[in-house]
Amino acid sequence: MTKVSPLLVTVLLAGCAFGGAAPVSENVRLPAYEPQASGAESTPSTAPAAQDEATVAANAQSVPDDAGAVAPAADSSIAPALAERAATAPTSGAVYGAEVIADHQVVVAAQVGGQVTNVAVEVGDVVDAGDVLVKLDSSVLEAQAAQAKAALDAAASNLAALQDPAKEQDLAAARAAIAAASAAYARASGGPTDEERRLALAQLMQAQAAVTVAQAGYNVVKGNPNIGMMPQSLQLQQVTLAQEAAQAQYDKIMKGATADQVAAAYAQLENARAQLQRLEDGVKPAQVDAAAAQVKAAQYAYYLAQLQVSRATVKAPVAGIVSKVQTSAGSLAAPGAPVATLLSKAIRVVVSVEESRLSQLAAGQPALIRVAAYPGQTFSGAVALIAPELDPATRTVQVTIRPDDEEAPLAPGMSATVELLTP
Repeated sequence: MTKVSPLLVTVLLAGCAFGGAAPVSENVRLPAYEPQASGAESTPSTAPAAQDEATVAANAQSVPDDAGAVAPAADSSIAPALAERAATAPTSGAVYGAEVIADHQVVVAAQVGGQVTNVAVEVGDVVDAGDVLVKLDSSVLEAQAAQAKAALDAAASNLAALQDPAKEQDLAAARAAIAAASAAYARASGGPTDEERRLALAQLMQAQAAVTVAQAGYNVVKGNPNIGMMPQSLQLQQVTLAQEAAQAQYDKIMKGATADQVAAAYAQLENARAQLQRLEDGVKPAQVDAAAAQVKAAQYAYYLAQLQVSRATVKAPVAGIVSKVQTSAGSLAAPGAPVATLLSKAIRVVVSVEESRLSQLAAGQPALIRVAAYPGQTFSGAVALIAPELDPATRTVQVTIRPDDEEAPLAPGMSATVELLTP
């Protein structure tokens, strides 16, 4: 084994440096060269600060281009304008998925039932409020309206008659009615008169004599085999029936009126007297009020009938675009059944923004809208509405954005992306 000399070990240790960090290679960015004034000397204590200031100044006076090269600084005369524009220009914000929807979607339904006779619109038609969409058969409704009109006329005539004072001819007619009713009641309650008895007896005896004569003629030919076909037989039958009728009339007169007949005659007399009294006293205010109420009820019934007729013509409640036609001519429409769907021309874009960005939202905030239907095109807009509450399930708030251009080719149902810009 070879021994190392102590002197050699001492020399090797003397040539090594202990306690120093290992050298590390790193890129050092040197400031641009600037000639210094004669006699200027940098001191070690101020060199790092001077180097930092020079670096900041160099970065401020040079703008790197796309290739990384340093371009010369812009003219100092336009620097304030560039700085002001940079301060006011919006910066890019968050991007959200969104959906284009119509401001209003109205499902128009039939308010009355009936068969569809005409469909006046097609999908894609632009309609104004009040335009006809669908017509239903209204023949039954029109008949009901005519019936209500007749009832109204009758009620109005009754009211006019009550308000019209009684005329002399009306009073005379009422008095004549009382006289006739009084005579009828007297006959019913007093029994038949002598004249009525004699007349009934004479008619009965005349009928009996006719039967005796006819019987004698019948007896002459009663042996004939064809007696049933001979005129004597027919005559006997006729006079026999007349005798039975005369006998019944005579019995009725001799018996007199029944209690019911007497009561009916008395009621008729009282009604005639009351009618005369009403004419003489005039109409009472309560009767006029009742008749006026009947007129008003008839007016409301007629109005409702007319309203039903008008509802047989389904009209657009708002202006918009027809997106669906849900019926056809000849089909039956039930009350409440949808017949068409309208979309408003105005659209909006709705996005869901997370809760953490709620403080960054503001009405009027600019936004950029992009849709797949028009690649490469960007539509500007602004925040129109921020929902007052968050969705507790997703912790997001609904934000409504309206395009600046009302004629922008954005249709309901499109999927969109919205970039909310930070002012």
